[in-house]
Amino acid sequence: MPSRPDPRALALLACLSLASCTEDPVPSDSDTDDATGSTGTGDLTGTTADSTGADYPSLDERPCPEDSILTAENFGAPFMLTHCTGCHHVALKEGERAGAPLGVDFESLIKVRAQAERIWARAADQNATMPPVGPPAAEERARLGEWLACGAPTAADL
Repeated sequence: MPSRPDPRALALLACLSLASCTEDPVPSDSDTDDATGSTGTGDLTGTTADSTGADYPSLDERPCPEDSILTAENFGAPFMLTHCTGCHHVALKEGERAGAPLGVDFESLIKVRAQAERIWARAADQNATMPPVGPPAAEERARLGEWLACGAPTAADL
């Protein structure tokens, strides 16, 4: 079984990356696999994510609620650390990525923003193909969709 980076080191790296990213983003591709799933239908405390169950055709058409409070600090970085960087991290070699392509890494905010459309198409709102071990709950996917639709802001951006 491939070894995984220490979770504490990843958390520290995620925090440092958010504060001091200067590397060039990886270009996104046109990976728009269709997936099934549902949008969140419950009360998303602190968010105004769509509760109608509507499917959004693309991230560009996914609205950003005016009163969104989601930031990299209170949602994005913890979500990526929990669900994504175990396979999508630059420190992982090819055999340690559980099939994640090299260069598709999410350990920095710059990289997340550069890949926002791809992340949304695979893991946010009604899209539920990632992570392959099982998607997050519908409410978390709706929050991810909201955060990405708002431009993946930090607290300083709000």
